[in-house]
Amino acid sequence: MMRKTMILLVLLGVMHSLPIVAQNYTCSELAEYVSSEYETRDQVTCFNSSMLVKAEYFRLDDVGFVIAYIKSGDYDFYGSPYIFCGISNYTWSSFKSGGMMGSWGKSFHQYIMDNKCNCR
Repeated sequence: MMRKTMILLVLLGVMHSLPIVAQNYTCSELAEYVSSEYETRDQVTCFNSSMLVKAEYFRLDDVGFVIAYIKSGDYDFYGSPYIFCGISNYTWSSFKSGGMMGSWGKSFHQYIMDNKCNCR
């Protein structure tokens, strides 16, 4: 119970720019919590992308999160997970459309990249 309360404070801190609270948790802890407690989820596999393997979108308490699996090289088939916060449904849909119609990397940089979570 105490851990869930602290994680909720982190989420609120992320969304309300309270860096002291959010920086007490790692991005891995935040990603693990969001991916286990989500209310809705969507996912895309980024075929033919030299940057992304896949991206997952989660909604939790009306806040959107993306966990993007970013490649470290041409032969990285799994990628490393990074979490992004404050992603609206519109932003997620725009990212997906841009990726399917053009470049996943360009779409990611246009719609998702600037929304890094305030975690360590």
